[in-house]
Amino acid sequence: MKGSPPSAPLVTQAKDIDERKVPKMRFPLRWPLVGLAALAAVAMVGLSACQSQPSGSTGAGTAGGVKEVKIGFFGPLTGDSASDGTSAKNGAEMAVNEINAANAIPGVKLTLVPYDDQNKSEQASSIAQKLIEQDKVAAVVDGSYSTPSRAAGPIFQRAKIPMIVAYAVHPEITKAGDYIFRIIYVGQIQGQAMADYATKKLGYKSIAMLNVDNDYGTSIAEGFSNTVKKNGGTVPVARTYSIGQKDFAPLITAVKDANPDALYVVGYYAEASLIVQQARAAGFTKPILSTDGVDSPQFPKLAGKDAEGVILTTDFSRQDPRQKVQDFIKNYKAKYGGGTPDFLAASAYDCVEVLADAIKRGGTTPEQIKAALPATKIEGVAGNVSFDQNREVVKTIFLVKVQNGEFQYVDKYDPTAQ
Repeated sequence: MKGSPPSAPLVTQAKDIDERKVPKMRFPLRWPLVGLAALAAVAMVGLSACQSQPSGSTGAGTAGGVKEVKIGFFGPLTGDSASDGTSAKNGAEMAVNEINAANAIPGVKLTLVPYDDQNKSEQASSIAQKLIEQDKVAAVVDGSYSTPSRAAGPIFQRAKIPMIVAYAVHPEITKAGDYIFRIIYVGQIQGQAMADYATKKLGYKSIAMLNVDNDYGTSIAEGFSNTVKKNGGTVPVARTYSIGQKDFAPLITAVKDANPDALYVVGYYAEASLIVQQARAAGFTKPILSTDGVDSPQFPKLAGKDAEGVILTTDFSRQDPRQKVQDFIKNYKAKYGGGTPDFLAASAYDCVEVLADAIKRGGTTPEQIKAALPATKIEGVAGNVSFDQNREVVKTIFLVKVQNGEFQYVDKYDPTAQ
């Protein structure tokens, strides 16, 4: 997805709290000796109390008997990618508010510290340093894409601050080190899931592919292409396009000339909506498949009737009957103006719940959170969450179809059963 316009601020942070004005105390010019002695005693008690307070570890402070634990967040909050980043921020924010309201971690209050990375790696790197050095966060929710995530990950690893990746899929992200965890399946697995579903369940033998030319698109395309071929199928067209591209006529012509059974579009909703519109306008009538990058209310809104029938992989099903999922959807709509949450909001919500669970079991310091994370086993709104030995999530992949402008559950895919 595209970054923000040049005029956007370097970083966007939650509003600063105004400094409180403390009235000056006036004392009489003369004090009785007993009064001075009493005042001195009070001062010594206050000084002793201050000195006895722990200096505090990274990400935690104590006020009124409640320890504040700061959770950092970065993602694209402005520019053409703002819809996705804002969804993720909303999900993380809602989880923090619910956890605090329920006193889910006794004696601990979570505070979300969000920044806008504009989907740019240099911004993500700058934000990472700020979250570590200035905000002193205990952990971080990565609400961004693969390229910014790859830039920020090694910085948090060196600082030994746990980072939980919400939806960036490039396999290299978690290889930064043992403080980096991910609750979305890697790109190759998502591509493999669609390839298996298309060839084994739908019976497609020939599938053309158009993928965005970034980390996200490349990793998914690799998994898809390898699996189609392994299953005896072919990928007669495998072409790339750029973020921000508007005209896809040459690519669509190549697809039509190959006459495949279906077209697989790997990318995000902005470009994917144009591809499906231009493909249908050019007379391409075959099925269109896609990825979780189009799992956004913006896709059917932008593509209109041409979005109908598109099948995609995602980790969130709005038709999941579990009470936790339906409560999440209802509460999200009530809080954010009626819009149905997408998988980005669900994934970021789960990231915060994963961190809260680790804090409750392990403690509030970055080291304690990191030590508790490998044993995670929670019921998330985007599927149950646990981690393998490489800190990658173990979870089911859903297949959904756009019907009447909504994402409807079609099937599910379990990578561990393949």
